Amino acid sequence: MLDRNELWAQTEELADLIMQAPEIARYQEAEAKMKSHPTASRMIQELKDLQEQVAEFQARQVPPMHYVHLLRETESLLNRLEKIPEVAEFQRAQAAVNDLLQALTQRLARAVLERVADVQEGG
Repeated sequence: MLDRNELWAQTEELADLIMQAPEIARYQEAEAKMKSHPTASRMIQELKDLQEQVAEFQARQVPPMHYVHLLRETESLLNRLEKIPEVAEFQRAQAAVNDLLQALTQRLARAVLERVADVQEGG
């Protein structure tokens, strides 16, 4: 029987394999381009600052009408950010990585369930 430490080690090996996928390379390239784009970098920082402010209001349970201007500004900034080609490419690359990870998760779950069913059937 496999102990958890061995299972975690196998997980690390799987992560190393996943890092070799073309989706990961595309993601890393897109992220580097986006971060090196001065306008995108500035806007991303502004977005983070706005999101922090919104989170503070929400944590204090302040009604949204008191910070609706921040929500609108956040939405506007997101819309402008998405129009920057480097940001759009990053979003596509991020979605491809998410799809890859989701597919791997589903396949792993299906494989485990099939093996459980085989054991239960005596096979």
